[in-house]
Amino acid sequence: MSIALTHIKTEKQLVPELRFKEFEGLWKKTTLGDLFTFKNGLNSDKEKYGSGTKFINVLDIIGEDVITYDSIIGKVEVTEREFEKNEVIYGDVLFQRSSETREEVGQANIYADENKSAVFGGFVIRGRKKEDYNPYFMNYLLKTSPARKEITTKSGGSTRYNVGQSSLSEVFVNLIDVPEQQKIASFLSAVDEKIQQLTKKKELLEQYKKGVMQQLFRSAGSGQVSGQLRFKDENGNDYPDWEEKTLLEVASFRRGSFPQPYGLPEWYDDKGVPFVQVYDVAKNMLLKPDTKQHISEAAQKQSVFVKKGTLVLTIQGSIGRLAKTQYDAYVDRTLLIFQSYKVDIDIDYFKYVVYLLFEIEKTKAPGGTIKTITKEKLSSFNVNIPCMKEQQKIATYLSSIDTKIESVNNQITQTQTFKKGLLQQMFV
Repeated sequence: MSIALTHIKTEKQLVPELRFKEFEGLWKKTTLGDLFTFKNGLNSDKEKYGSGTKFINVLDIIGEDVITYDSIIGKVEVTEREFEKNEVIYGDVLFQRSSETREEVGQANIYADENKSAVFGGFVIRGRKKEDYNPYFMNYLLKTSPARKEITTKSGGSTRYNVGQSSLSEVFVNLIDVPEQQKIASFLSAVDEKIQQLTKKKELLEQYKKGVMQQLFRSAGSGQVSGQLRFKDENGNDYPDWEEKTLLEVASFRRGSFPQPYGLPEWYDDKGVPFVQVYDVAKNMLLKPDTKQHISEAAQKQSVFVKKGTLVLTIQGSIGRLAKTQYDAYVDRTLLIFQSYKVDIDIDYFKYVVYLLFEIEKTKAPGGTIKTITKEKLSSFNVNIPCMKEQQKIATYLSSIDTKIESVNNQITQTQTFKKGLLQQMFV
């Protein structure tokens, strides 16, 4: 009885949940060692890099798209013999040999250029086919959760994780015949193409928004409004001239804070109030839906509170990100809080002014890898203030572009989620 049940369960596991109706039968279990001949890449002297033959490294593997000759950035000088031994041709699979995290080790990508070949580096393992397969199907297969789990569990290391040819050879995967592979690959490629189209549309909208903002607002320190784009009043007349002011003349602001000594366990409470830090500020001028940290009642007594609708600005690390808060929260010292305003100002208008200001100024911030901009430096920045009605028109126009960008971004997320579901259901 138990044997029969096991057999039924095994057969069920070898049939995907979602399948094209013209195909039937069980998928077959095999190993990557049965499918590929593996080889490690070449290691050259550092003076040979930068010119010569296109050279595939780890960054090419972990990219969103398949690898093509034109997409490869790196180059290396190789001899004819080295080229022959390390050539990468259409359909080869490239694996990432090592990573600082187990979750990323052994990531795979295919070389999809049928006309030109390249070579590959020492941190990469090449898989050359022993059996016929559809390269795009193989690319999707190796990105499924079961395949990734098989690879990562066979990796070794502690501070850095590695996979080798022998461990990859032992990885089990499930396959079907090439015609069904091609059908699955074509379907998923169409989904990927949709994601690429939406991503391009989002990029174009963002470029358009940036161009509009540059026409609306003058560059910092130029002393003049560009005049390339101005709104009119209801009678078709120009609004009054804009006033130039420093940020300190426009707003009062202060840094957030964190209870000292920093990082005590008792300061944190998963059920406490949200605590906003740099990584909680998204790129869409909003906070992420939930913060990574929530703080206890004791920590709140030493922290700075902001109400919903407050403008906050990152001034350390990823500087220049703004958010109009969607919820009450406490704020870390790596952010600046705009507390009150000294002139008649529309907050939505003001956030766009400050955003563009930092597109110009943040590269000038002092510091190395982690940059910081001081409150004193920020106080001296100049901004332009039109009358309230023109502020509101500008804010409304830019907000409408943001709404379009967010709509496209949601479509990208939904399509990516759809693809993730397909990878779970179309593969065994």
